Amino acid sequence: MPKRAANENYAASPDGPARARAADKLVSARILVLANVLRRGAGLRYRRLLQLPQGEWGVITELGRHQPRTLNELATGIGVDKTQLSRTVSSLIGRGLVQRKTNPRDNREVQISLTATGAQSYAVIVEAGAAANETLLADLSAADRKQFVAVIERLTDRAHTLLRAEQDLSAGEDESE
Repeated sequence: MPKRAANENYAASPDGPARARAADKLVSARILVLANVLRRGAGLRYRRLLQLPQGEWGVITELGRHQPRTLNELATGIGVDKTQLSRTVSSLIGRGLVQRKTNPRDNREVQISLTATGAQSYAVIVEAGAAANETLLADLSAADRKQFVAVIERLTDRAHTLLRAEQDLSAGEDESE
């Protein structure tokens, strides 16, 4: 059945509109839209200010907050796949913004940190990000902002729990293939 016909049948079914209303109330979908809009704006901002391709500014930001980091720690902190992140880190190394060094306490482990140029880029990201943050939150009182941040942190913790559960379920599928 063509998609158009399937969609028409769905909307015409008695529970179609109710399902659509329920989908409109999915908090996760709304958060994803917000995150995507913010990510797109940040990508444009940091490309304009620092000539950073999409995604690289997140690595610089995470390393500016916590360094040195292993690739696994960095991937967890940013919430991206380690394989994808490895290419981004290699690009940043090539541009002189990030460096890899062997952990002096465990030569099997590589630590990633900002170079002096990367630290300067981090300072620009923080300043520009703070200005964007003020614009985003302009309509919220100080108390509302504090509560909003607390809710975001709680939701992020719960999202990590959901992710781990999905990873566990997916791991079982990978083994059966």
